[in-house]
Amino acid sequence: MNTTRTKISFKTLYALVAIATVTLLSACGKGENQVTEYGSLSVYNASPSSTTYDVYLNSSKLNSAALPYAGGVKYVQLTAGSYETKFTVASETASIYTKTGINIANNAFSTLYLTGTTGSFDGLLVADEFAGAATDKAHVRFINLSPDAPALDLRIKDATSNLTSNKAYKTNSGFTAVDAGAKTFEIKETTSGNVKATVDRTLVNGTFYTIIAGGKITPGTNERAFNGQIIQHQ
Repeated sequence: MNTTRTKISFKTLYALVAIATVTLLSACGKGENQVTEYGSLSVYNASPSSTTYDVYLNSSKLNSAALPYAGGVKYVQLTAGSYETKFTVASETASIYTKTGINIANNAFSTLYLTGTTGSFDGLLVADEFAGAATDKAHVRFINLSPDAPALDLRIKDATSNLTSNKAYKTNSGFTAVDAGAKTFEIKETTSGNVKATVDRTLVNGTFYTIIAGGKITPGTNERAFNGQIIQHQ
């Protein structure tokens, strides 16, 4: 399996995917041309633990600095195929969690989130659907990665309706187009409507964001309290 990888910008990746698609179409039926297929993967640490981690892809280390909570590795371009990721405590080699069978498809983008805590780590792989998005809007999705949180909603403060509702642990919404500009997002309990955390961000047109509900409602030793984080896909 080819694990050679290149770290490049999100916009450049998007352009390369388009070029690869055109090249593939032009080669169809000729027989003499063989086109290599590529996809892209990013990785983020969403574990409530205060520990920092390293991440390996098919035994090759991806991160240059240890991943803190909400820290990650931007999109890496990979040859299409199946991969394995291993997370370790920073500067150690023993796996605290390994996920196999990560399928990297042609022209596709995915993000892997490390979730859970000691004894119950997990990895959630989410497809990042960017195709057909409006260029004059920002795009936001929500994912509940708090192990002991109830179902949650996401709403822009003072809006009359939710962006998404009733997301249980390890479930996510799709991307929703919203107006760019300064926003305050509220993460709320579905049943009570109580606001559990807020996230502030100035959104930019043509940009994709994931808002993460993380930490724990009842944190243990060396665990983070419930909070909201936002990552920009790039």
